[in-house]
Amino acid sequence: MRALYTLGLDSGEVLLKTLGGRRYRVDKVTPLRAGSGGVLPEPYRAASLALARSLALEQPGRPGLLMGMDPEFLLLRESTGRAVPASRYLPMDGVAGCDAGPPGTRGAFPVAELRPAPRGEPRALLAQLMSAARTADRLIQDRSLRWRAGGMPLPGWALGGHLHFSGVTLCAPLLRALDNYLALPLLLLEDARAAARRPRYGGLGDFRLQPHGGFEYRTLPSFLVSPVIAKGAVFLAHLIVSRYEDLTLRPLDREDLHAAYYSGDKPPLRAAFPPLAAQLRALPGYAQAARYIEPLFSYIAAEQTWDESRDIRGLWCGKLRSSEQDMAQ
Repeated sequence: MRALYTLGLDSGEVLLKTLGGRRYRVDKVTPLRAGSGGVLPEPYRAASLALARSLALEQPGRPGLLMGMDPEFLLLRESTGRAVPASRYLPMDGVAGCDAGPPGTRGAFPVAELRPAPRGEPRALLAQLMSAARTADRLIQDRSLRWRAGGMPLPGWALGGHLHFSGVTLCAPLLRALDNYLALPLLLLEDARAAARRPRYGGLGDFRLQPHGGFEYRTLPSFLVSPVIAKGAVFLAHLIVSRYEDLTLRPLDREDLHAAYYSGDKPPLRAAFPPLAAQLRALPGYAQAARYIEPLFSYIAAEQTWDESRDIRGLWCGKLRSSEQDMAQ
């Protein structure tokens, strides 16, 4: 599926050759083509019809859209420079919990997660996120620990800012809109250290189907680096998913920009961003979200980035002035 998506195809067949050791090579990619009479072969025809029926049922603006999230963060003991397992303080379940770390990392369920209750409106979801952060603050009683977020705040520790959606039909155009209009601008804001997260994590179009009937978009780093970034990301994601059919630009389909995304080469991606911002600003509903999204665009224009060495606990749970909550380094 990733091979098809990378080539800009929504469907087709991929021939893989095993290389041993759970390694594979793409030997052949065959785009899906209609047979005689313009009819797709089965089972592709049935899948295409089912997708078309589902999309036809969606209302303009997708008023039934529901969003959730589970952004991650690390607990750091600065005196040793080592991560402290989140499982020492947080339960497996709940709005503030722990999760397994990347392969090769140590500790039983070392990563902390915030899992706010899903909501239909970005503002309500962010209120739940703030509540989840306060719960984590109460449970993690060791005040000497530093909270770190972003893409890779410590070497080998790749973190994600996964967003969950239901009430919308998962399809390739939706994923491509999220990649180009959400993942690309967030990459322009990320700390240089976050580039090490890719390509193993943070791949374009990375998703996972969820038991709630929706899906999880897994491409983003942990946007807990700053409340300003988190607010902008949530409002931007909601706007994109609500109106993705109007977002038609695909700069990441270009081979050079695709490579720039994975390497973290920002200048060519920054040059591709203004037309994306213009389309977003023209969307219905942008005026209501602008106060949360425009700060991100201002940071991009100023070539500012977040700082993954920063302790985020005070940003989410303290009483810092708004000027101190600025994410720029």
